[in-house]
Amino acid sequence: MTIRNLEIFEEVCRCMNMSKAAQNLCVSQSSVSQAVASLEKEYNTILFERLNHTLYLTDSGKELLFLSHQVLKTIDQLENRMKDSAYKKKLKLGVSTTICDCLIYSLLEDYEKQYGDINISVEMGNTKSMEKKLLTAKMDMAIIQRTSLSHFLKYIPFLEDRMAVVCWTDHPLCGKTVPLAQLKGENMVVREKGSGTQMLIDHIFTEHRIPMKKSWTCMGSDSVKKAVFHKVGIAVISRFLVAEELKQGTLGEIFISDQEFTRWFDLVYHKDKIQNGEFKSFLEFCRSLDRGKLEKLIENGIHQ
Repeated sequence: MTIRNLEIFEEVCRCMNMSKAAQNLCVSQSSVSQAVASLEKEYNTILFERLNHTLYLTDSGKELLFLSHQVLKTIDQLENRMKDSAYKKKLKLGVSTTICDCLIYSLLEDYEKQYGDINISVEMGNTKSMEKKLLTAKMDMAIIQRTSLSHFLKYIPFLEDRMAVVCWTDHPLCGKTVPLAQLKGENMVVREKGSGTQMLIDHIFTEHRIPMKKSWTCMGSDSVKKAVFHKVGIAVISRFLVAEELKQGTLGEIFISDQEFTRWFDLVYHKDKIQNGEFKSFLEFCRSLDRGKLEKLIENGIHQ
């Protein structure tokens, strides 16, 4: 079966006359007959009844007509999409939940001011889901937490993130400096499986051989903060995301004397990725940002 045979078959169905279909397609009548015969032979069926020099579609012919119409329509859409220069320049960007909550909106606004009209689609998800999409060509680039390194991905340091252990304001440890071991037995508000934040916290607690009492699992930072505020448990969260709450006194902090909670967010893409204009421009823009500029963008993003 070829696309051309389907196109010929559709035209015969439209005209219900092979001679007229041949004229419309500027081919010989024998070519039309051969195309129809080829389809009938391939699928071991009869597509037309030929009665008194008139063509009638069989049930098999009606089914093929319905399906071939969908196939040819999809091919037309494919060709139009591939010829659309705007679509070809589109950058599919993935961001972790933390980056989405505090930075991505102001980052893209600043990028647009410098580069004019932009063509970027954004998808939010946890670190593991973003890595999987980068490895399977479903995403062009991502800003995600550095976890395990894949040999197939390129990692460019982007933003260092310092994290805080937060609690409700009348928690017994609020405002105190204690060793990490003193958190043993505390109810913990945690992130979902696959979250870069949670992978880091699990690693640190395991390294110190401190069992973690997970009392509540959340899919995002807002729900984590709300759970802590309602005294469900304490949590480790990006300091960027709780700066306002700590400043206003709606949440408190527990200071850890023997462990820093820090991590890096990287610009990540596949090493074999074909880089179009939008990709190169956005990468260049991100690499030009120093920490001071990023912190300013984060402050603007949080207050939007």
